[in-house]
Amino acid sequence: MAARGGYKPRQRVAPAVNGNHNTGRKQPITATLNTRIRNYVKDTRASSDGPSFVNQREIPTSDEISAPLDGRDFEVQVNRVAGRWESREQYLSDHYGLLREDGVSSLRAVVDEFRVQPHILEKDSEEDAQIYEKVFIVGLTFAHSGVAAKVTFSLRRAEKKILWQQSKRLQQGTIVALTPAQDMFSSVCKVAVVAARPLSGVQANPSEVDIFFSSPEEIEIDPQQEWIMVESSNGYFEAYRHTLKSLQRMTREAFPLANYIVGVERDICPPWYLQKQPMRDLSILFPGTGRKYAQVDILDGPWPDDTTSDLDASQVAALRRILRKELAVVQGPPGTVLLENKRDDDPPIIVAAHTNHALDQLLRHIASFEPEFVRLGGMTLDEEIIRPRTLYEIKQATKINNVPGGMKGQAYSNLKNIIKDMQALLQPLTEGHPLSEDVLKQYGVLDEQQCISLVNGAAEWVDTSRHRAAGAAMITWASGELVHANNRTMPESFLFDYEEIELEYEKLKEIEAEGRVRDEDEFNVLRGERITFKEPWTGQERADGPNNDFESSLATRDLWKIPSKSRGPLYRHMQQRVKKAILEKLRRMMALYQEQTINLKIGKWEVDTNYLSKAKIIGCTTTGLSKYRPLLDSLMPKIVLVEEAAETLEAFVTAACFETLEHLILVGDHQQLRGHCNDKQLAGFPWFLDVSMFERLVRNQVDFTQLTRQRRMHPEIRRALMSIYPQLEDHHSVLSRPPVPGMGHIPSFFFAHNWPEDTDSVKSKVNRTEAVMVVGFFNYLVMNGLETKDISVLTFYNGQRKLILAGLRAHPNLQGEKFKVVTVDSYQGEENEVVLLSLVRSNERNNIGFLSVSNRVCVGLSRARRGFYLFGNARMICKASKMWTNVVTAMGENPPRVGHYLPLICETHARKTRVETPDHFNDNAGGCLEDCGDKLPCGHACALKCHPFTHDKVVCYQRCIKVLACGHQCKERCHAECKCKCDFEPVKKASSPAPLLSYENSFPRASRGGPYVGSSPSKTALGRPHVGSSPSKAPRAQPYVGSSPSKTPRGSPMKRTRQSRGKPRSPSPTKHPQVLIDLTPEAQAYREFAAGGHIQADAATAAVAKEAAAKEQLRQLDEENAAALFGDPVGTDLAARTNELRLTGTRQMNDGTTEQAANYGE
Repeated sequence: MAARGGYKPRQRVAPAVNGNHNTGRKQPITATLNTRIRNYVKDTRASSDGPSFVNQREIPTSDEISAPLDGRDFEVQVNRVAGRWESREQYLSDHYGLLREDGVSSLRAVVDEFRVQPHILEKDSEEDAQIYEKVFIVGLTFAHSGVAAKVTFSLRRAEKKILWQQSKRLQQGTIVALTPAQDMFSSVCKVAVVAARPLSGVQANPSEVDIFFSSPEEIEIDPQQEWIMVESSNGYFEAYRHTLKSLQRMTREAFPLANYIVGVERDICPPWYLQKQPMRDLSILFPGTGRKYAQVDILDGPWPDDTTSDLDASQVAALRRILRKELAVVQGPPGTVLLENKRDDDPPIIVAAHTNHALDQLLRHIASFEPEFVRLGGMTLDEEIIRPRTLYEIKQATKINNVPGGMKGQAYSNLKNIIKDMQALLQPLTEGHPLSEDVLKQYGVLDEQQCISLVNGAAEWVDTSRHRAAGAAMITWASGELVHANNRTMPESFLFDYEEIELEYEKLKEIEAEGRVRDEDEFNVLRGERITFKEPWTGQERADGPNNDFESSLATRDLWKIPSKSRGPLYRHMQQRVKKAILEKLRRMMALYQEQTINLKIGKWEVDTNYLSKAKIIGCTTTGLSKYRPLLDSLMPKIVLVEEAAETLEAFVTAACFETLEHLILVGDHQQLRGHCNDKQLAGFPWFLDVSMFERLVRNQVDFTQLTRQRRMHPEIRRALMSIYPQLEDHHSVLSRPPVPGMGHIPSFFFAHNWPEDTDSVKSKVNRTEAVMVVGFFNYLVMNGLETKDISVLTFYNGQRKLILAGLRAHPNLQGEKFKVVTVDSYQGEENEVVLLSLVRSNERNNIGFLSVSNRVCVGLSRARRGFYLFGNARMICKASKMWTNVVTAMGENPPRVGHYLPLICETHARKTRVETPDHFNDNAGGCLEDCGDKLPCGHACALKCHPFTHDKVVCYQRCIKVLACGHQCKERCHAECKCKCDFEPVKKASSPAPLLSYENSFPRASRGGPYVGSSPSKTALGRPHVGSSPSKAPRAQPYVGSSPSKTPRGSPMKRTRQSRGKPRSPSPTKHPQVLIDLTPEAQAYREFAAGGHIQADAATAAVAKEAAAKEQLRQLDEENAAALFGDPVGTDLAARTNELRLTGTRQMNDGTTEQAANYGE
């Protein structure tokens, strides 16, 4: 277990904006030229006589993607998890082959499947293909990163509408394969990379996206050619391409630490810089000792033994390993001693993490003692601390326009010239009229005499002014034989549902972050000059005419002698010849353009190195280590630290071995999640691609240090991990964790049940009743004052994640809230105050699936700080797994925290309520089952059961006793506007709050009923709870408790924003009740994604449900409730009948008896 924390570093104030780089005005920087970058790139691009993989193209070739599988496997070497490699070349070659196969195999499988079944729909694909038809190239964008083709496409084969904001489709950096519509990958395959996917493009009708063809030789420009485009939903090549280039580069340079990484030597030496100067300043470790430990020989001298240090024994051992070993493997975070001993002329220390989120966490810790760090890559959500320290923001504060002798300015100039030439070359495809005789002559299709005959003949048919227009002679010559080209994707109006999102939002954002091609904020927008193809005309094809004898026709000196029926096919042929000639020239120019884009990137990096050389720490992701490797290499780094090293594929860490590296520190936990493989066959035996360098070194008995004192979990939570971390101890800080409200002093519990599992539409495991139970418990915690942001719901299955998230979003009490509901695989490195873990699996076969993977279980059990509550079939998982037997056994002892009920503890009366089924939550208002009975501000007795909220929020429904100005007593309920039968105006009660708590149907149907919280622009109040019903019986409808019956029917729940304890929340912006109705499938899908989670609801969402339909649904709901309440026929007025009724009910007691509920009425 990677224990977090350690000694308290010396506090420094981080800069508000950009530290020394931004002090209110832009300060000049003296720019110098670093030639290491251009030399690095030049050497990397040069051909090599080394291993064959060194000369492979960066982007997969068409042959690599389209090669038929024919039932055979591609030959791929394995990751040797035991023992050493014969040579560094073999090591690099094996990891290059494994990583490349993982990056391209999914797309290869899709192409192979499509070749066999060319008319397959996405839903029928066994390879998770995503298919786009009616693809046309409609223009080009001349960007600094390359020339991109803009394509339009149809989503017909998806048979779904796409929520592009949360879709993984066509993400920037994804590789796609294209084939002519008439070919279907039988002989032609073009490979491309998605250049940009702006939402404005993909949300258009038809959708459009920009792509880079894999090489200048692959680019296509024919706007009349129809294509099919496919991608795999499983692969993402962009995250791999830079690391593959780095491995190729490493064959041309020294490989530091190869004796440990390749040769698996166990005797690790000190770093070379430390051997030269072993005296280190350790004062920061011993506060209050002055300069006593300012000069310590950490190699040969004794280690200070001083009780003033905040480090425990395991942290001291880890720190000694970090400082004294050139390859340090540690389960825990590093200290700041490396920074304290950094000299001004030392190169920056490079810190990297597997994900952007983890990198930001690491940099926030660093910012507390070292503000002068720089973050490479702009994908950060931390706007206060991290964003100002991104390279982009620092560059905006202090401009360096040019570097003397740099390549940037010249590359810009060369690109502009090439763009002008390309635009002139492509002009015949952008003018929008038939080809002129000048164009046909320019490209050798017609000679001088033929052009003269064409123009002179046209002059006999048209007036002089007309035949001077471009293409006029051709229009006259081919009159009647020119037709509109069918070269565009038509707008679509399919009545499809929205696509179901299989990817969690956090993971999607991480993918987007790794796909960025620039640090600037114009992510997913390709900038540069654009041209649009306009070729609306082509020649008519005739079945009865000579369509193929074009050469003899073109040999005719007088074109007017060619028969009219032959002119349409001949014009089509001339078009193709012109486009072929243009394409050949364009491809040659593309090679020059590509050369200049590389020079421009070098020039920009030559500027960037002036900023980075002044930083003490540079942070990036492990993908960024490869993506920016030429830039980082120019700084000649000596120290690299990799966080989450055990979760990172080995090749990504190998790329961190710069030629100048002297000290590599790996921080992680090999007992938690392994690296992710796109191709599941490559994970585990026999290839073991998912085994990290961290884990491989530990397996080969290379020494490592494990931190043994944890600073996250309450001790009672930690004991569930004792079988995995038997030496784990508690830091004193975790002993004083505050209790979870509503749970007394029960910080952990395993709720055991035997509810059966199920399978959803995409074959993911779900447990519907367990999901309802989790939602009910979540709502109970919220009613007791816990913020939704402090609760995380974890599960091992994406289907269960979606089910629980839908339940939370549909729950009336939780409308408008944001929820953290994620799979365990997406939560490594995270933590929260309270964690609910849904185990899902419950079957007679004792099959526990993902629950048998110890790495996943370790993550799931170790995320909570104050409260940890499991839901699952304890008996079954214990039968299936020794590991789970140990977990359940540990939780069942001293004190026992396993049972077939949830022990809820009333904060007011300290009484325990046992909740055994989801419907038991219906009877609970956040406290126990005792009647409240206290007086409300209006003087009436509170009709609620025990509740944790204050009475100023309760809505009173008893008869108002106020005497009005007219002298009469008010005839309305206490919460409503005062009225009288005379002509006096209604009097609003200043003390009448708007509804906060009401009781209405909750999601799913099995648990209908239960507390509901609404919202109002003014105040909030609580209504009366109802008595719930058993899931097996028809639900007992409840009267609505809220606003005036004259305005809102009592069956209509209100949207609300929960009022938290402490800091007040802003009221909901809506002034109207949100009615829970059955929306259309597409509207409901959009509502589910927009109402909660991470993407705020769009203002247009409210218009999805028509007002008339809403009113009709509400009327039907009222009629059904009336029938359920009173046994009256459909059509009865619910509000009128409710006023006449004294409602009673029963509640289930702990001892199994029933009791008459409090009367409700006047």
